[in-house]
Amino acid sequence: MQRYRQLKVAIVASGLFTEGGDWRSIYFYARSQETQGAKVALINPSGKRGLRQWLAAAWFSPRVIVNGLGTLASWRVLIACWLRKDIRVYLHETSFILDGFQAASPFRYGIVRSILRRNPVLCVSRKAEAHYRERFGSVHTHVVHECPGAGESVGLDPSKTHIAMVGSINKRKGAELFSAVADLAGVRHPGWQFHWIGGLATMDPIYRSERVTWHGWHWTPMDVVDQCRIFFLSSIDDPCPLSAIEAMQAGKQCVAYKDTGIAELIEGVPGCVVFDEYSPEAALAAIERALAAGPADAKAIATRAQERTSLQAFTRSIDDALQ
Repeated sequence: MQRYRQLKVAIVASGLFTEGGDWRSIYFYARSQETQGAKVALINPSGKRGLRQWLAAAWFSPRVIVNGLGTLASWRVLIACWLRKDIRVYLHETSFILDGFQAASPFRYGIVRSILRRNPVLCVSRKAEAHYRERFGSVHTHVVHECPGAGESVGLDPSKTHIAMVGSINKRKGAELFSAVADLAGVRHPGWQFHWIGGLATMDPIYRSERVTWHGWHWTPMDVVDQCRIFFLSSIDDPCPLSAIEAMQAGKQCVAYKDTGIAELIEGVPGCVVFDEYSPEAALAAIERALAAGPADAKAIATRAQERTSLQAFTRSIDDALQ
């Protein structure tokens, strides 16, 4: 649990990537801190794995932020917040939502009220701060306005050969293989630049090479991929990742391990390469072969994607399965 003690902050948030927007500001904060090298954990407390992470964070992390009433009102979060008075609550809710929660769950609301009276509360506006002070008797309040996130425009050096991967940073997605390939390429091909678009998805220790630009999570990862020559799917276990399909649709050369679902889509497509051994040397050799093939036929790659993965093709497949 030492890694939880070393965190700058553990952020606990339910409803990530849902239609509502109350998760976005704190998510952008976590992402920006991560790209700057800070140790931040973003935890969804739902599920068995999330529960273990939340309990470890609540017990060991020096600083914890709970995002929103939806997260706070969960019993597994509520009890820890009641026991630990320094957990900060970032509250976004108006009187309308709070009134509804009070009417539906009066007992739970009473516990929430006692927590918000005692614990630090982050408020999205001065008006919200005044409301929480009046309603809950909150004393330790801080105004933290919502944030739409920084602009994500990324301009890559056109004089370099850029290689991209999109996905969560974890072992299954091959973050360590990607790093090892980047390290090898740094010796043989100093003009290559590796890019990973996606956020850290685990508290397990993962080697991340300094030769890789870790962009963090992006709303539009294809803005970066579009500027790259190769999409290198480093996953060891991936059925048919949408990011690789989108890269194919954009006409990008793809390199992938044979046991991933994308391998069957790129097999035989000029400029795309499948490697059989899951090792840095084999993966690097596959990228070298893809680049040695010269400028790829982007139209041929996009056509393969269109034939097999377009909405029309998907619709036909579903309809056939329904017969």
